[in-house]
Order: sequence, then structure tokens, then C-alpha cells
Amino acid sequence: MNATLEKELSALSVEEKAEVIDLLLPAVVGRDDDIPAHLLAELERRADEFEKNPVSYTIEEVEAKLLSSRPVA
Repeated sequence: MNATLEKELSALSVEEKAEVIDLLLPAVVGRDDDIPAHLLAELERRADEFEKNPVSYTIEEVEAKLLSSRPVA
């Protein structure tokens, strides 16, 4: 990051930093209307399903699932 920009941002108040984030975040992550409706519907379905039956994994289980072919117990 440009040192001048970093210095300017560091000098902002918390409220001003929040305003900058609100301004820049859509450019970084996009907006909901950028996501096709069928994908949003699927994400909502999965979120609803998770709320009904939350599943939690340890870090080791996640690593095993993602990084190896061995099954997780």
C-alpha cells in the first residue's frame, strides 16, 4: 500500500474509516444484484438448512477433508 495513503487512512476517525469501508466494499466484493438469482436462492436454501441442523468441524477435520483423501471420522 502506498505509504501516504496508509498514513491518511490511519489518521481517520473510526466513523470515517467505516465510511471509507462502506464506500469501497462493494467494489471489492460486489453487490447482491451481481449474483445470479438461482445462486442466491441456493445460498439461502443452504443457510436455512444449516440453521435447522448446524454442523461444526474442528480445524483438523476441515484440513483432513480439504487436504487429503483420507476420510474424516
